[in-house]
Amino acid sequence: MKVTLKSKRPEIKGVFTFIFEPEEPVSWQPGQYMHYVLGQQHPDDRGEERWFTIAAAPFEKHIQITTRFDGEKRSTFKQALLAMEPGGQIESDGPKGSFILQPGDIKHVLIAGGIGITPYRSMLAQMNHDNNVADIDLLYANRDEDFVFDEELEAIAAAHPSFRIVKFIDKHIEAGDLEKYLSDQSAVFYLSGPRPMVESYEGLLKSLNIPEERIKTDYFPGY
Repeated sequence: MKVTLKSKRPEIKGVFTFIFEPEEPVSWQPGQYMHYVLGQQHPDDRGEERWFTIAAAPFEKHIQITTRFDGEKRSTFKQALLAMEPGGQIESDGPKGSFILQPGDIKHVLIAGGIGITPYRSMLAQMNHDNNVADIDLLYANRDEDFVFDEELEAIAAAHPSFRIVKFIDKHIEAGDLEKYLSDQSAVFYLSGPRPMVESYEGLLKSLNIPEERIKTDYFPGY
């Protein structure tokens, strides 16, 4: 299936959002991802395919990629994506993935590192649209004060007391920050961010005796 770029915009320095229109209707659950193939004449050793979370909520109908670009580490795929103009097309398939909110009246602890906020944006935007926000704490770590989707997430938190944001600026989320959730035997922990971060926090949660079935992971491979 082809998706056509309708618009792109900067979110913060080094982070851009791309809005695509699919050639046929796509249904997905918040937190799922799509697979993309972007033809390049001379792709680097990372190839011409990527997997990106659908940062849009299902009610928005369009496909949204929000991703970070690093000037020195930028792959040829990212270079081609950033150079795209409205009307350009990418081959895609999906949606896929099981990184979705577990159903039930339970506590959800969302842990995000940097651009790992994208699946949570989809989840929270849909719940806000449905006026049905679950019991959620978002622990959001970032290298500086420029948090992606900051105003939108703060607005959701202001409208729904069941959703709370805890920000960590240039600071790791540590065991002590998770301690208050450990006594809740139904709480589910979600991890989204760079692979080393996700693997590190998965190990931390397991060391705190959180069973594997209450840990859900999603990571991105890099730039």
